[in-house]
Amino acid sequence: MANQTFDYIIIGAGSAGCVIAYNILTQTNSSVLLLEAGGSDNNLFIKAPGGMAKVIPTKSWPYMAEPETYTQNRNMDVLQGRVLGGGSSINGMVYVRGQRSDYDAWENDFGATGWNGDSMLHYFIKAENNEAMGNRYHGDHGQLYVSENRYRHPMSDAFVRAGQQAGYEYIVDHNGARMEGVGFYQTTTHNGERASTARTYLKQVRDHKNLKLQLNAMVSRVEIENGRAKGVTYKVHGHEVTANARKEVIVSAGAIGSAKVLQLSGVGPADVLARAGVKQIAELPVGKNFHDHLHMSVNATIKEPISLYGQDKGLKALRHGIEWVFMRSGVLTSPILEAFAFIDSTGSGRPDVQFHFLPILDTWDDPDLNQKGQTHGVTIKAGHLQPKSRGEVEIRSANPEDLPKIRAAYLEKEEDVQGQIRATKLALNFFAQPALADHVVEIFNPNCAADDEAALEDYVRRVSRTVYHPVGTCRIGQSPTDSVVDPELKVHGIEGLRVADSSVMPHIPSGNTNAPTIAIAEKASDLILGISDAVKAAS
Repeated sequence: MANQTFDYIIIGAGSAGCVIAYNILTQTNSSVLLLEAGGSDNNLFIKAPGGMAKVIPTKSWPYMAEPETYTQNRNMDVLQGRVLGGGSSINGMVYVRGQRSDYDAWENDFGATGWNGDSMLHYFIKAENNEAMGNRYHGDHGQLYVSENRYRHPMSDAFVRAGQQAGYEYIVDHNGARMEGVGFYQTTTHNGERASTARTYLKQVRDHKNLKLQLNAMVSRVEIENGRAKGVTYKVHGHEVTANARKEVIVSAGAIGSAKVLQLSGVGPADVLARAGVKQIAELPVGKNFHDHLHMSVNATIKEPISLYGQDKGLKALRHGIEWVFMRSGVLTSPILEAFAFIDSTGSGRPDVQFHFLPILDTWDDPDLNQKGQTHGVTIKAGHLQPKSRGEVEIRSANPEDLPKIRAAYLEKEEDVQGQIRATKLALNFFAQPALADHVVEIFNPNCAADDEAALEDYVRRVSRTVYHPVGTCRIGQSPTDSVVDPELKVHGIEGLRVADSSVMPHIPSGNTNAPTIAIAEKASDLILGISDAVKAAS
């Protein structure tokens, strides 16, 4: 192959990797090799927001959490994007930052110096190109488009009215001064299309003379010699290639993928590496601190045949396709997750429950087959935002083709079970409000009373599943005994190696993780390029 020496090698062209590549290429004369295990994102179902459900099964790593008693011994999907753009190419596109207190806790409780609420706000604003909001919480010159929905289903309107009837404030901006309330999501879309980091950041530099983008590249390991990352070995088209890095290797493969890459490279717990047959280079808690958001789908059938059921078939699908292709309007501009609620269920002063409302029945997981034969209905995906349970990710062997073992420990802590029960009760309360109750025939999941604690716990353990927000496996911290990277995202004890993605989060934010991951990548870019706080403040 051609010259395989670059200034920077980035592993993962997802939500974080595309951002970092863009910043390096636009601010320096450095060369970049960007490696992506997946293929092209040139797919109509990726471009059209309403096509999300069609691409998740086909453009994802089929990661699976091990069966555990806490979740009734179920195999649980933990799908992650395996395509150019990563998670930003297959996710629900809702733009959620979390709460300022989340990031203040990163600094104050976990030793992530410089990662407080003020710092993260700077990078949220830097990244954002918001079409509607222009106050001190938002930006309009960044690469990441944030837009109002072009389509709203009437049942989403009913959900928002029900939330107000339940006593919650209607809010326009949950990413501003106040998060608690009910309203409609803004989305990472632009002119009716998905605005992934591949189609925003990376698009600007796709033809840059200093960029080599290699798709379908399976990374075998980071080459580490004498305490320094020297390059990366990867396979493409069946051939193994080693590329050298003059300056740095940056791992941005996600909470599961980044842990896997580091462990394959000899960085991780001794017992894990020994079982996999990998020679240890550095003892670090790689793979520990795995955690994630769970949700339950609270489902109800409705009287009128007005949900999105059947809209993806026959003449209806053809009409929607024509409307989107020629006018970028209609149902296919909707991410389906149109409306939200953020609720403080404990009186702590900060929301700990999130709802995603769907104007269709969520049929992704139905262990009791309650949805068999059901057609028109709606779903509130209800979940607790601040889990306490912690699992781990481990490679099974030295073969990069082998998927890692994930012991997720979902619902291991009683606090998490109670949080999910509170979320379920709150969703049932929304359905009891006139705006939704007037439409509902039957709530069939959960099929129990709202005060039946035993039945609700059984329901939570039986149907909870991930929202695909895994984080934490390479967390930021001060000490190599309990963290993998320092506050500059440098891997403890190894020069020229950083991690920059959701894996570095010491604790999950209170909401969806894509926007925070992009903000992390923006800050990581400044750290990599040595841009000082004084320069940032003046910009």
